[in-house]
Amino acid sequence: MDQTDVGLKSVVKALIDTVAPAIDPSDHLAKEQLRLAASYVDFVRQRLLLLHSRERYDLQHYRALAEQFLGFGLPLASEAVAALHSALAVAGPLASDPAAPTGRIRAAATDLAHAVATVVQAAHSQWNEPDLARRIDEAVLAATEDKFEMELLWYQPIGFDPSPRKDKTLDDFLK
Repeated sequence: MDQTDVGLKSVVKALIDTVAPAIDPSDHLAKEQLRLAASYVDFVRQRLLLLHSRERYDLQHYRALAEQFLGFGLPLASEAVAALHSALAVAGPLASDPAAPTGRIRAAATDLAHAVATVVQAAHSQWNEPDLARRIDEAVLAATEDKFEMELLWYQPIGFDPSPRKDKTLDDFLK
């Protein structure tokens, strides 16, 4: 049985109960850094079992956006579009493979996110089609709303959001 959760709890407890009292009380920076380190280790402990689902979410997010772009009739003779097709060819099988390793999913999502960004840039700098650029921008904005909500929920334990959502949970996004 994996004991990572117990180990991370022990690290946090050691930092707070043993290391913190050993710090010079006048060293405010060291005390603050230790508090931040302990808090982040605890955050990682809370999210550890969700990391794979989060990577799959990111892959699906960029995959849906890329497929939406392709439905807009992008210029076929474009390096940006070729890169998008290439990244999608890798992402598709990984998205449907429940046994795909987290690292491969992350790499594919990163590559697909880069290809999506390249298409957005090309729409504004290389292609002279204002309507296409507008449609791409609107798709990005619409997709970003859900991504932003998921990110707020992901980082909720750290306390950045003073008024978290009540109608959706992290599980709603990561299922």
